[in-house]
Amino acid sequence: MLLATPLLAGFALLAACSLDWSVRSAPGDASTAAESGGAADAADAPAPVDAADGSVPTDAPISPEAAACQALESDVALKKKKARECQIGTPGQCTSTVDDECACKVVVTLAAATATNDYKSAVSAYAAQCMPKCVAACPQIGVPASWACLSNAGDVRCTP
Repeated sequence: MLLATPLLAGFALLAACSLDWSVRSAPGDASTAAESGGAADAADAPAPVDAADGSVPTDAPISPEAAACQALESDVALKKKKARECQIGTPGQCTSTVDDECACKVVVTLAAATATNDYKSAVSAYAAQCMPKCVAACPQIGVPASWACLSNAGDVRCTP
């Protein structure tokens, strides 16, 4: 009897793994070719998925809202880069922070600079219209004394 219980549990687990867990439409819906007797409508078909990383290929059509969010996200990235650009050896730079789209602190060149204000405006527009891609915790930026204008592969910007 003791051997039968784990054996039955193993068979139950194998049977559960072999079940088709896909969501089916209600009877009478013509959402699949087999159910409708013909070809499924291409608009109802799910977008193809790239097997390597699970993403939708870039040639797949996207909604206007998704396209707008991609444009806003690109604008934020460009304006963030501009707000962090600095000149090595110039005093008074890299002493301020602003919040990014995830409410994480970003060290900028000057708090009152046009580039910083443009970045803050882009962040506001993006956060208002889109779902920002945020990580669980913000990166640590250290104390202000550790912030500096540094060059990294030709990109001169405020760091940490």
